Amino acid sequence: MKAFLVIGSTGVAGTAAIKSVRQRHGNDAHITGVWYGRKHEELTIDGVDRVLFGDASDPDTLNRIEEAAGTRFDAIFYATAMGEVGFPSSLTTDEQIAASNRLSFDPLAQIEDRFDPTLIVTYSTFYNLAHQQVTYGAMAHSKAAIEAWTVENAKGSRQCIRAGAFRSSSSMAIKLLVRRNAAKLAAIDDPILQKHFSGVKASVAVDTLQEAVFNEERETYGDTGTDESGLIAAHLEMFDHPDCPFICVCGSKMWHDDTAQPAPPRQVAQSH
Repeated sequence: MKAFLVIGSTGVAGTAAIKSVRQRHGNDAHITGVWYGRKHEELTIDGVDRVLFGDASDPDTLNRIEEAAGTRFDAIFYATAMGEVGFPSSLTTDEQIAASNRLSFDPLAQIEDRFDPTLIVTYSTFYNLAHQQVTYGAMAHSKAAIEAWTVENAKGSRQCIRAGAFRSSSSMAIKLLVRRNAAKLAAIDDPILQKHFSGVKASVAVDTLQEAVFNEERETYGDTGTDESGLIAAHLEMFDHPDCPFICVCGSKMWHDDTAQPAPPRQVAQSH
């Protein structure tokens, strides 16, 4: 029996991880799913054998995972993140990056040391596309940290799925924050923000910016509109190519990469 741990098992990426494991291993897989929200509710998650609630940055959560599922996993999928978004990544402060990394990046090293998985899987985006940079805020820097960590020397195998924009609760939250921050965004001296927000109704600006994100992906990578089927296919491709650090998926397009994307540029003063 193969053992799998999915942290962030109620999200789009976590759901794709669960479905890909079931598709590849069927009933020979025992999946522990971890989720976290504003309050603890009893959940059943399709395809998951054991459900735990907890903040992955809290050592008590790791203790409960060990008590319930042991310390040996064939793969751990880290599909959870939380960070400030809705503003340009270039304007992110050190404090905002640290706050984003607390859940989005920092737990990875502890989880790898604690459970020593054969494979640990993370998730990233095309955060350096121009239309992503203007709203992805601190999360862009956490994703950059994940990508750099993926290609470092590791105890085991580290792989990352780099996915194009897809609709999720997180993307909807970003859209809401962008709409809420529309007036501030219109005041920033950035040609993309000026084009979409200056003198434009907030709801219209948000929609046209989102469409521009998809258009830039299509122009850059040949497709856009990544969905669950594309994410599942990316997981299966990853299983078949364990030595490839990055499996990239954008719509129906999929390719391999062995180089981390650079961190996005910053314009704010950095503490030393």
